[in-house]
Amino acid sequence: MELTAHFRVMWRRRWRIIIVSILIAGAVYALSSSRPPVYRAEALLAVRSGRAATGDAPSQEDTLFLARTYSELAKTRPVVSDGVRRSGLAISTGAALQRIDVNASTDVGFVSVSATGPTRSAAGRLAQGLSRALTATVERQEAAALAADVTPLGDEITRLEAELARLPEDAPQRAAVEARYTSLLSAVTERELRPANGMAVISPSRAGTAPISPAPFRDALLALIAALVVNAELAVLLEVMSDRFRRENLVEEVSRVTGLPVLAEVPSGDDIDVIEAFRTLRSNLMFMDTPGMLRTVAIVSVDPGAGKSYCAIHLAASAAELELAVVLIDGDLRWPMIHERMDIERTPGLSEVLRGAAVDSAVVHPREYPKLGVLPAGSPAGDPAGLVGGGLLRKLFADLSAQLVIVDTPAETLFSDAMTLALQCDVTIVVIDARSTHRRAVRRLVESLRRVNANPIGVVINRTDRLSRPSYYAREGRKSADAISS
Repeated sequence: MELTAHFRVMWRRRWRIIIVSILIAGAVYALSSSRPPVYRAEALLAVRSGRAATGDAPSQEDTLFLARTYSELAKTRPVVSDGVRRSGLAISTGAALQRIDVNASTDVGFVSVSATGPTRSAAGRLAQGLSRALTATVERQEAAALAADVTPLGDEITRLEAELARLPEDAPQRAAVEARYTSLLSAVTERELRPANGMAVISPSRAGTAPISPAPFRDALLALIAALVVNAELAVLLEVMSDRFRRENLVEEVSRVTGLPVLAEVPSGDDIDVIEAFRTLRSNLMFMDTPGMLRTVAIVSVDPGAGKSYCAIHLAASAAELELAVVLIDGDLRWPMIHERMDIERTPGLSEVLRGAAVDSAVVHPREYPKLGVLPAGSPAGDPAGLVGGGLLRKLFADLSAQLVIVDTPAETLFSDAMTLALQCDVTIVVIDARSTHRRAVRRLVESLRRVNANPIGVVINRTDRLSRPSYYAREGRKSADAISS
């Protein structure tokens, strides 16, 4: 569908779209208003870098790294469990994990700790408890790191003190031991005085006066916008779907859209209803009031899969039952189907005849219908439209010793061959699928046929709903149905 037609459908159905969207927004507003309130509290912590304080690393980079590290540490289960304990709330660690959010700033060394709760107090206590648990965990980690660095040095100092107590004052190695002892003392002092990483709460936990959810007005507004978009597209989709023929009053609607009579309604299957439908088509075709002789018939359809080849085969077989000399030609040189369905060879066929081969050598007569000749498509052609449109097809029609020639054509929407073939036949029959063919496409096809003087005379509706018949007719017609379907 073109863009202008797309918006035209929306405009035509605008009031339905608006009313349905407003109803949806009202339902969302009512549902959102019924939900319990949720409050949010937030605390802000500053990160202190010990390395930055000593000048060992750039201050901002080191601080930002620590902020990201501590924000991830705050979301671990041990820290959250400690935060729940400090908050005094009767909730599980899993529930607390769903209610907290910890983020590090991207440009300064701050960590924001936020928590939600059913009341302002619950949200504030959880955020405060988690902040305290995080700062305490960082302090413990730094203390453990200090102990890990100092303890080995302290053990070495203790050993050197014992060694100095055993050595005489004039011992030669005493000076070296004393130097080592003094160096270790200096190292311990330096390590203990080195600034440690840490965190400090600079903005205590504070909850907003209004709940963050539900927000009925916001939810309803978003629902209204989304509903308008979705409903507008649904309206277009329904318009496209409704472009198919409705099952109610199908014959009248097809006639109204195409301006052509319905020659037959063919149900799905291969029983007496199908046989009777093609006998009806055969009778309508034979007794139709047309100017001039009706000898060559083109079978066309909008899309592949409408049953065009199926109708061509059954119409030819039905006409052959009357002992008429009938020739069925597969004019679809691109995607031929007749040879497969009639269980014959594809070559030689139409393309060979149009290139100069003898007609009699290409026409095949099935044993079931001696009066029926089948001319398959033949070998693939590089330019099918040019091959069938060069005037040789009319000569072929004249050379055929047949009272009725039925030509199966390609789908009109895929190739232009259908128009070329139909133009060279006496009349054209349009086949539509009652379940899938679109009205606009059929109308366009009929208008194109009339524009090139292809003489469309009627429509065959394929795959219609089945008609109920007495069992007597079903039994008596089984033999004929089996003969054609075999």
